Amino acid sequence: MRMTAWYAGTSFLLILIATSFLYWTIAANLEAEDQRVISNTTTNLEYLLHASVNLNAAKQMLATPSESLPRPQLIWIRVIASNGQTQMETRGMDKILPVSDFPPLMGIQPHHDVIRTIQTRTSQTSMGQLFQTVSGRVNDANGAGRMFQVAIDRTDEQRLLIRYRERLLLVLTTSLALCSAIGYVIARSGMRPVERIIRTAQTIRSSTLHERIDLVGLPAELRSLADTVNGMLDRLEESFVQISRFSADVAHELRTPVNNLRGEIEVALGKDRPPEEYRDVLGSALEECARISRVIQSLLFLARAETAGERPHLEQLDLKAEIVSVLEFYEPAAAEAGVTVSEETPDDLVAAFDRTLFQQAVGNLVANAIAHTPSGGHVKLQSRREGLSLHIRVVDTGRGIAPEHLPYVFNRFYRADRARSSTSGNFGLGLAVVRSIAALHGGRVEIESEVGRGTRVVLVTPLVSSPANLSRPSSPV
Repeated sequence: MRMTAWYAGTSFLLILIATSFLYWTIAANLEAEDQRVISNTTTNLEYLLHASVNLNAAKQMLATPSESLPRPQLIWIRVIASNGQTQMETRGMDKILPVSDFPPLMGIQPHHDVIRTIQTRTSQTSMGQLFQTVSGRVNDANGAGRMFQVAIDRTDEQRLLIRYRERLLLVLTTSLALCSAIGYVIARSGMRPVERIIRTAQTIRSSTLHERIDLVGLPAELRSLADTVNGMLDRLEESFVQISRFSADVAHELRTPVNNLRGEIEVALGKDRPPEEYRDVLGSALEECARISRVIQSLLFLARAETAGERPHLEQLDLKAEIVSVLEFYEPAAAEAGVTVSEETPDDLVAAFDRTLFQQAVGNLVANAIAHTPSGGHVKLQSRREGLSLHIRVVDTGRGIAPEHLPYVFNRFYRADRARSSTSGNFGLGLAVVRSIAALHGGRVEIESEVGRGTRVVLVTPLVSSPANLSRPSSPV
């Protein structure tokens, strides 16, 4: 209804302005034409009264037929002597236009130079006729003063304008009705695609996220809106699928250690056992609890990392010392797997990092590389400065990752090797945690891999950080 009102109001306003301008033009032209006729008549009459001793020429002017005028209107003329006596006038003028209907003039002083005084006004008779009246005075060549009165009948013009206004009123009334009707039709047709979008959006539920707005027949203005809504639905569907998969993965990952823990406890409680067996059961249960704890801690870290308020506690770290410390921690696991580890880091390389997060990110990369490298392989950790960025590369000679898996290896609980059981400690959260840590430090993670030849993962972070987030180095832990 508002669109209809705006359309009808705007269209009607334009029509009103156009018709009003047309009416004003016609009225102004008619009035200008009357002014021209009466001005010419007055000028000629002044000349005749000034130049003529007798009034013969003026009398001939009174006899001029009105048919010579542009329209069938009448010119009325009266000449009055200085003593107030009417010397001549148009026949019947005394009945229609008495002297009192004309603008009054002051008395004329005789024996002066030529004096020209004109006064004009509009008069309406008792019969309803409309006249443009002019009063003037002039001295002739002998100094005799005369007053003249000229009137032009404007009754027909007035009737013409009245009829024109009546027709304009009819036209404007009809135009308002038509503009309202057409505006309503246009508004309804314009809102129909919007209503279609609304109806589609109203049917979207968690079970119908696959539905999309049909773009066929939509105007260009709404097609971009529908495209945006469809894109939003694509992202929502993808997020919903990820959440569903994530929930299923969480349930699956926690179910296995919980079932193992429950089974071991049930076996231990099935009959009396020697203390050594109970000790073994408790040790195994403790390992399962540790696994559950690691999964929960990783999930909590990812959840905190995705919140806007999480900020790392940055400090200037000696990367050589930190990396050596991480490798020393993983050397026993590497030796057990038959994998050698090494590092290449400049002695003077310093960068701003959250100490705990740095150790966790590098540790996850090293642990992941060791887990996927067969016995006899090698894992190398390289660190160097490239421009204003720090590049930490973990390169292994393992089995590699197939190209179809590379886009997904940073997703939670994603494992390229589905045959590997989570009993090995591979929960599919390590690379997801590394990516979150890199994002917290304003960096990114890149991965390259070739099946049968190994994998290279690069952690890229900026060397320059905000001073407000920096603190002095803390003692090693």
